Amino acid sequence: MELDFLGAAGEVGRSSVLLSTDQNIMFDCGLKIHNKSDPHLYPTPSPLPVDAVVVSHPHLDHVGYLPSVFEHGNPQVIATPPTKEIGELLLLDSAKIIIEEYGTLPYKRSSHKKAMESFRVQGYHQKTMLGDSALTLFDAGHIPGSAQVLVEYEGKKVLYSGDFKLSETRMHKAAEIVPDVDVLITESTYANRDHPNRQDLEVQLAQRAKEVISNGGHLLLPAFAVGRTQELISILKSQDPELPIWVDGMGVEASRIVAGYPSYIKDARHFRQSMESVNIVREPRDRSRVLKEPSVIVSTAGMLQGGPAMGYLLSLSEQSEIIFTGYCVEGTNGYNLLQNGYVEVDGEQVRPSIPIRYLDFSAHASRSELFEYVEKVNPGKVFCIHGDSANCTQFAEELKVEGFDAYAPKLAERITI
Repeated sequence: MELDFLGAAGEVGRSSVLLSTDQNIMFDCGLKIHNKSDPHLYPTPSPLPVDAVVVSHPHLDHVGYLPSVFEHGNPQVIATPPTKEIGELLLLDSAKIIIEEYGTLPYKRSSHKKAMESFRVQGYHQKTMLGDSALTLFDAGHIPGSAQVLVEYEGKKVLYSGDFKLSETRMHKAAEIVPDVDVLITESTYANRDHPNRQDLEVQLAQRAKEVISNGGHLLLPAFAVGRTQELISILKSQDPELPIWVDGMGVEASRIVAGYPSYIKDARHFRQSMESVNIVREPRDRSRVLKEPSVIVSTAGMLQGGPAMGYLLSLSEQSEIIFTGYCVEGTNGYNLLQNGYVEVDGEQVRPSIPIRYLDFSAHASRSELFEYVEKVNPGKVFCIHGDSANCTQFAEELKVEGFDAYAPKLAERITI
């Protein structure tokens, strides 16, 4: 067997790893989002024809470049049911983002159509045979339907973690443990730090929401459409069912999809009740109503790149506040607002006067969880990817000290396993 690290090696973004057994199985095919200054946005081309692509979850850094695989082949695409439906939604958004930022698509429109039509659903713990290779998905605890991927071939077990979280959240149970594999390919995003206590963060968020609303303002929560929007709604309604909340952007459709797959979230009944009690922006003219009364606004985009969140930001009163709850890529409006206090509007820097905060509600494993995960999986060999170069390398070195055979692969490196 061989592994080709086509993306996410010493970086976050463009996740793509090719496993060659008797079949060529690609784990994810993503892009680097909002990375206009870097021409290397996409995974390196596969050196072999691809028989199947397994999508661990539908965030664009894992699925956004999937259509490219159909330029020279027609592989089957395997994913959980919610990943399939949300993936189709976000692939359309991915094409829109690429055209807006770069002027043209890097693949044929016909390839995009083929990708949209090629998803094959597979639930957790169901085993599928690809030739003589057995493929099983396990809950990754990252977003609804996210999966770890186990491939078994000729007595060897290879586990691809995808993005995962080892502790429970409002929406998800912890990632499952698949023990005693021969090879583990793991994310390393936060190998350098732990996250704050989540229960404390939930209380802080609800308190800020109540204080801002009592002062007559709006609390703006820019949020990723998939995962974070649903988590924030669930947290706020759990803390205070009476909080007035508006939801806008693609998170509305993503939430509808998530609610349709109750077995892939922790408390489907509570989530449905929460969604029934929030206000939905169904068309642009509804947005004028949002700002008439104090409320919480959960809106895409999470990094203030596109989506209605930027429009709200520029319309907020001085009694309002904005809280980021997720990662912002360097160079995005979200990053610039957090780090430098400004956003770009039509090429001009605008400095909002409202308070700006950050609460770390990461859906990724923390440093301590990463080490716990590797210890429990107990792999014969570990490959550390999906983190910046220093994180991946340092994580691998620390795992070696713990007695593991660990390595941080380089981009486009091929390794025999």
